[in-house]
Amino acid sequence: MIGAAGPGATGWIGPPRLPEPLRPGEEVLILGAGVAGLTTAYELSRLGYDCTVLEATQRIGGRSRTVRRGDELYEIDDRSGVPVRTHTCAFDDGLYLNMGPGRIPYHHRRVLSYCREFQVELEPYVMETTANLVRPPHLAHALPNRRVANDTRGHLAAKLAETLTTDDAFTHEVRDLLRVFGALDDDGKYAVAQRSGHLHDPVEGEPFPVPVPPLTFEELIESGFWRTRFYQPLDHPWQPSMFQPTGGMDRIVEALARQARLAGAHIVLGAEVTDIAITAGTDLPHARVTYRRDGRTFRAEARHCVSSIPVPVLRGVGRTGFSPAFESALRVVEFEKTCKAGWQANRRFWEDDGACVYGGISWTSHTITQIWYPSTGYFSATGTLTGAYNFGADAEHFGGLSTAARLALARAGATELHPEFADDTLVPQDKGITIAWHKVPYQLGGWPEWNPDREDHRTAYRQLLQPEGGDVFYVTGDQISPLPGWQEGAMMSAQYVTQQILGVMPRTVREVITVPDSVALTQGLV
Repeated sequence: MIGAAGPGATGWIGPPRLPEPLRPGEEVLILGAGVAGLTTAYELSRLGYDCTVLEATQRIGGRSRTVRRGDELYEIDDRSGVPVRTHTCAFDDGLYLNMGPGRIPYHHRRVLSYCREFQVELEPYVMETTANLVRPPHLAHALPNRRVANDTRGHLAAKLAETLTTDDAFTHEVRDLLRVFGALDDDGKYAVAQRSGHLHDPVEGEPFPVPVPPLTFEELIESGFWRTRFYQPLDHPWQPSMFQPTGGMDRIVEALARQARLAGAHIVLGAEVTDIAITAGTDLPHARVTYRRDGRTFRAEARHCVSSIPVPVLRGVGRTGFSPAFESALRVVEFEKTCKAGWQANRRFWEDDGACVYGGISWTSHTITQIWYPSTGYFSATGTLTGAYNFGADAEHFGGLSTAARLALARAGATELHPEFADDTLVPQDKGITIAWHKVPYQLGGWPEWNPDREDHRTAYRQLLQPEGGDVFYVTGDQISPLPGWQEGAMMSAQYVTQQILGVMPRTVREVITVPDSVALTQGLV
C-alpha cells in the first residue's frame, strides 16, 4: 500500500492471513457498496464482525457498472446541480456493456482469487489484435495495427543495421537479430512487408498474394501514430493475458454482495450519508453516521467506520472530530474526468471479410480516443462496442455536451475508423449510451489524480492510509491504493484496512512512501 515494491505492484502474497478478531460481534459501518466496500464487508463479516453497508444509490457496484436493457443512467445537471436521467438502456435482451471496469490483468491476483473462490466464470479479454486500426493525428485514413507496428519495427531495425560497421562475432549476432526482428533482407534492408498482410485476398492463378507495400519511415513519423496510445498494450497493466467475467463485470460485485450477506453483512440501499462524527479519546471510541433514506433521517453508531466514498463526494459530507491533517488531505485529492460511450450494432460488421477484427482496441486521435470490440459472442448476429473511452480535456469536452451531441460526436469519430457507423439502421442512435463519470452522482470522477512528483500528494496519500480517531475511521478504495482505477486496488485497500482494524497491519504509516502515478497506471505511457 505504501509502494515499497513500486506503485505498479499488486503486493500479492496470497490470501490475507487474518486472525480471529479480538472482539467478535463488534459493529462496523461501511460507507459505499462498491468493490472496496463489499470486499471489506465480506472479510470482516466472515470473521464475526457485525457489518452494515450504507449505499447511497439503489444499486451495488459503485464504478463497476454493467449496463443492460432497461437500466437507467443519471448525471448531475450542469445548471440545476441535481441528478437527471440521461439514458434508459435500449440494448436487445441479452446484450450488455461494461461502462466502468472492463478487464482484469493476469497479475491482479486478488480479483482472480475472489473469482475462483466465488465461482465467477471468466473468459479471455482481447486487448490487441493485428487487425485493429489506428487513426493518427496527421493521417487522413485509418491503418491496420500490423502495418504500423511491423513497418516501424522494420525501418528502425534497418537504420540500426546501417550503423554496424565492425565484423566481429558479436556484431554478426546483432545483425542476425535485427534481420529477424525487423524482417530485413540479406542486405539489411526493409523492403517487403510480409508481416503486414497482403493487398488483397488470394485469387485463382496467383500462387501468392502480393504483400502490402511498406509505409515509408517518413510517413510513419509524420503521422504521429504513437500519440494515439498505440503502445498501451505493451505497458504492464495491459499485457496479456487479460480476463473478463462471462456475462458482465457486475458478476464480481454480485458475488461479493452474495458472500458478504451469507457471512452476515447487512446492505442498505438508498442510504445517503450526510454527516460523520467520530469520538476518540474515550473508553469506547466510535463513529456516528447520519443518513437519509426514503425521505427520513437515520443515525447509526459503530466501533469502526470504513468509508469507500470517493474523496470528491466525501468533501461534501458533514464531518466532526477529524484532524486538520485529514481535512487538508481531502482538499488535495482531485479525481480524473473520464467518459465512455457504447453502441449496439445490429450486425457485427467489424468481423466481416476485409476487417476481420475479433476483439482488441482501435486507437484514434479523435475525441473518442478508442473503440473496444467485444471479446465474446464471436460470429453472433449482434453485439455491443465501447465507442469512446477518454480522459482529461477530451472527457471534459465530451461530458459537457448533451447526450445527443455526445452520441453524434462519438458516431463521427467511429465513422473515421469504420464507415459502417454512419448507417443509423446498422448502429441505431436510440441504442447508444454514454456516461461522464465526473458527473455521476456519488462518484464525481473516475479515479484519483495521484502524482508521485508532488509533495502535497505524498503527504495526503500517507495521511489517508492512516485511521482517524486512533482506530475509528478508515478510508478505503482504489482511490487510496497503489493501483488507482483498478478493482485490484480496491480489493488491496479493503484487505489492508481489514488488517488495520484487526491490529495486524500498522495504523501509523512510515514517513517515506511511494505515491502511485495515476496517469501511467490508467492511461499508459502517454
